Amino acid sequence: MNQLTSDPPKAHHVTASPATFADFEKLAQQYGLTNKGLLAAMVQYFKATKADPRDPKADNPTDAIKALDRRLISFIKQQEKEQLRPIKDELILISRKLYELDDPANGVGKIEHLRKINERLRKVAEKVGVTE
Repeated sequence: MNQLTSDPPKAHHVTASPATFADFEKLAQQYGLTNKGLLAAMVQYFKATKADPRDPKADNPTDAIKALDRRLISFIKQQEKEQLRPIKDELILISRKLYELDDPANGVGKIEHLRKINERLRKVAEKVGVTE
């Protein structure tokens, strides 16, 4: 019988100054990793983020996400202020006027109200830039 045997993985060594190695060991301990695990995680991180490890001042992806989040929230608030609130205010005015006009005894009923609502909504849509 012929047995296939595989050689154990070959060990490789990385040379570092004592100060750098001490920092490396502290990082491994902080993250709860072995030295080997930290090295593997660092390689994976730099592959995934395409960050340049020589430039520690490079943008932190977390900071970039936070900045984008702030910009997005600012944009949404601006849209709310410029678009949604005026529409809401206009709809409130329409509702109030319709309640004031509601006089079924004098022939002003629901069909007339619906026609007026449709006219006002068409005007609001034109102001906002939404047309049929």
